[in-house]
Amino acid sequence: RLRGIEEMMRAMSLLPTEANVRLKVAGWYDPPELESEIRSIPGCDCTDFVGRRSREGIAELLAKVRAGIVVIHPTENYIDSLPVKLFEYMAAGLPVIASDFPSWKEIVDSAQCGLLVDPLDPRAIADAIQWLLDHPDHAADMGRRGREAVLTRFNWISEKQRLLSIYHALLGDAKTPADETTSHDIGDSRNNRE
Repeated sequence: RLRGIEEMMRAMSLLPTEANVRLKVAGWYDPPELESEIRSIPGCDCTDFVGRRSREGIAELLAKVRAGIVVIHPTENYIDSLPVKLFEYMAAGLPVIASDFPSWKEIVDSAQCGLLVDPLDPRAIADAIQWLLDHPDHAADMGRRGREAVLTRFNWISEKQRLLSIYHALLGDAKTPADETTSHDIGDSRNNRE
């Protein structure tokens, strides 16, 4: 619920039927009882629940869709978070529809890669979906800019020095991140971290 499934589905029910739009939802239900509740929400008839997917399966899915939606509710744990899903959509070259949290606004606006909405407002989400459908060239440009932003700014290489500086400051370490060697950098994309 906190990840906006109900609002996304209700948004789908507000789109004109001639738009022929389908929401693809990957993942699992938490708690499992949520599945029966979700299946009764307006918009279920234009939502495809594709279940759990491997990283490769998610990449295949993202290659087939026209936008990524991340409308997480404004709870204490999420308002200042940096959702991996947002960056995965950007990396896939998709325009994003994202919650209008201040930290997310800074990312989306600086990259000019999507639209920000009130995550609790299905009408705002539907309007954003419709705008992207009505403006495919602008949507494609947003997707390209988002991908470029991930490749140049929002990645581990560019964020590593900031993180190391914070660690050094917290530990009172006199060494600076520039003093550290980077020859042992490794990555494990399966865990979304390097």
